[in-house]
Amino acid sequence: MNIEGICKALEGKIRGNAVAVSLFEKDIPPQYQGFKVDPCQILRHAMDDGALAYFDREYQDCLHGAFITGVHEGNEQIRSGRILTDYIPVYNEDSAYALNSGKSVLPQGTVRAIGTAPLDKVPEGVNIDWIAVVCTPAWACQIAAARAVEDGVQPASAAGGSFCTDLFVSPWFEENVVLTPGDMGGRMNNKLKPEELFVIIPTRWADNLVKLFGEMPDVKGIYEATRPEDSEYWERQRAKEAKAAARSDDAANKLAKEKGLKISMNWECEAIELVARSPRFVRGFAVGNIEDFAESKGYTLITRAVIEEQMESSGAGKYLKFLN
Repeated sequence: MNIEGICKALEGKIRGNAVAVSLFEKDIPPQYQGFKVDPCQILRHAMDDGALAYFDREYQDCLHGAFITGVHEGNEQIRSGRILTDYIPVYNEDSAYALNSGKSVLPQGTVRAIGTAPLDKVPEGVNIDWIAVVCTPAWACQIAAARAVEDGVQPASAAGGSFCTDLFVSPWFEENVVLTPGDMGGRMNNKLKPEELFVIIPTRWADNLVKLFGEMPDVKGIYEATRPEDSEYWERQRAKEAKAAARSDDAANKLAKEKGLKISMNWECEAIELVARSPRFVRGFAVGNIEDFAESKGYTLITRAVIEEQMESSGAGKYLKFLN
């Protein structure tokens, strides 16, 4: 697995560290520290604190999570699923049992312990079974395609069950990518913000992340390939082409050409430099979107402030920090 390449590909796209999840069948590597917390919480300690953490029968603070991961036999209420029907009445007995048996739990004794570590800090000789990250939906929809880009199988999604199943069990049974919001406990234990999701990527598909973010897609090409001949888009493009051809060779136009951009409106050089710092595969598309926005607002000059306003209005404002 190309750990260095994966870490570089995910840089700026995820919260904290990408986390390596390792199943310890017998010996627990001495570099890992036992944490007496809810089992799913060891994800946060590796992600945010850089810790090498593990839980087992002794080091855990949630019998349900310990039962689901096969390190503890739990009790009758947990094994039967009554943990759900007793406290969350919307569950019936059949659904509650299903979520606490079968492929929702690791068979007892499958592992002695489960560990997490920052992906780039995993000790030599320790096997990595899968990778877990936390990110926004915009990045999750791309990261979660790590398998689909190879064999067309879409990621598994999860809701209604335990996050311990999503994080520690489903990848073991299915070896598929999991895209999940997590349950209430999983989100609380890992301090997720409302806009964050979990993505779990088995090692089998992890190297595809390097290709996903290394080989630049042609965003404008994809968009144009889906526009019918009578789309208003083509009329707007013809008008822009005519305006661009008629523009004088001022400083902004010269800078735009130098950066490989084609503009049809008046731009400040600072605004062009800002767009030029965006990923190459979105620059041409960004220019068109910004000019469309400026025209709709009646702006005759595109400045940094106009770009910031356009990005905020489209939900992309949080990415401005990466352009500064």
